Amino acid sequence: MNTARVVRNKAIGVCHGFLTLLIVGCMIDSVAPASGPPGQGKASTIPETAVAYDLKEISAFEVPDAVRNRFITGVYTECQSEPDPSVKRYPAFRSGKPLYGSFHIGGVSAEYKSGYDYACALDESAGTGCGYDRIYLDTNLNGDLTDDPCRVPMKDVPAQALFAIKTLRTQVCFETVAIRVTPEDSPEHRLEVMPRFMAYTDGPAYAMLVTTKAHTGAIRIGGIEFQAVLGHAASIQGWFDHPNTGLLLIPTKPSAGRPALAGYEGGLLKHMHRQGDTWYRCAAPPNGDRLFVWPYPGPFGTLEIKSGGRPARRISAGGSLGSKDATLSLTQRLGERNLPPSDSYRLPAGDYQPQSMSFSFDSLSCLVLRNLHVDGRPRGRPLDDPSVYAVRIRENQPFVLDFSGKPQVLFALPAKDHRVKPGGSLEVKAVLIDPTLDIMFRSIRKGQQLDPKVVIKRANGEIVAEGVMPFG
Repeated sequence: MNTARVVRNKAIGVCHGFLTLLIVGCMIDSVAPASGPPGQGKASTIPETAVAYDLKEISAFEVPDAVRNRFITGVYTECQSEPDPSVKRYPAFRSGKPLYGSFHIGGVSAEYKSGYDYACALDESAGTGCGYDRIYLDTNLNGDLTDDPCRVPMKDVPAQALFAIKTLRTQVCFETVAIRVTPEDSPEHRLEVMPRFMAYTDGPAYAMLVTTKAHTGAIRIGGIEFQAVLGHAASIQGWFDHPNTGLLLIPTKPSAGRPALAGYEGGLLKHMHRQGDTWYRCAAPPNGDRLFVWPYPGPFGTLEIKSGGRPARRISAGGSLGSKDATLSLTQRLGERNLPPSDSYRLPAGDYQPQSMSFSFDSLSCLVLRNLHVDGRPRGRPLDDPSVYAVRIRENQPFVLDFSGKPQVLFALPAKDHRVKPGGSLEVKAVLIDPTLDIMFRSIRKGQQLDPKVVIKRANGEIVAEGVMPFG
């Protein structure tokens, strides 16, 4: 990934351009894996003093209304009109316009190459324009979709399995199929998923794989009661013990000032929860029949937000950080009002990366996210491209986050060596990044949005185009 390249003169046909940015339960004695599918690494070692809560298996379509959409989304791929070049053979289609896609399933938290790519194709059994009612999935992962049985629409689809989206043109749920998610593969160790096809009116079409089972039960964290829902929310990276398995906590008795279902706590099994001054961790066995909860014992360090020598009297930050096996919110507390943004936080020690953070320097504010772009490909950062965990929290030591690194411009479009013939058109998409922190700036405001001003000139100085390029 070429995040360090700053382009000043970029070839655009026979002219050159440059970009100008103007930015003024019960206690357990020991923890043994439950019988069931093999695990693939826990978010952390489960201590013997952890509290274990029993979870019961339910249909993923029967989870509480407040969180259902998270569990019926699954992993998805935008359908394409061109076949996947990595697929060796496709079946004979009846549609003149079959659709293609690929799902990435499985993989250890920071080792995405250990996962699996499931190619798929959608066909119309009654011919072109009659509706996509057949899906082929490369369940044996051999690159040949002709030896995999197609799935047909499911009969008696549960109403809770359907999205209630007014702009949907069509939505089809198919018969379930078992897929491989871990290297230890056998029929009893496969995960059942429901393929789904959905297309928007005058919009894109998607194929999805939705796991059909979830687990739920009553738990307590820091004396607060929750209904825990464990399952695959928006991704399928392994069994229920995977750090990125979804874990949503719904307060049984909402605290004063916080509505019952205005939101839900956490999001992933690896999320660390704060109640008062205590942080808690969670883990589950591969089959998801229990949830372990224990207080994080330390060590702790300090994150400090500084101005980097810039004149600013009031400085604060909020948002979330993520590491290879944990995520945490700077301001959220279980069952309580969120803390106000601050310029200093006492946090569990570890190496982190900003996931979604907002910063304020007097009247100037900015929002940053993990960078998703690479040279020549908007939102095309490979799954196996490692993150940079530059926020290093150490015991009894402050880590200063002051944006002292120089921001740089990354061109998501066009690619570095892209050329356009005279008279042709060129699409330009640029993003402001900090390669040291591996983040992109999503917004910069000072009373109003300060979008960068862009001027494109020929080599002789003639202005070809100018205007505002919003942050992306």
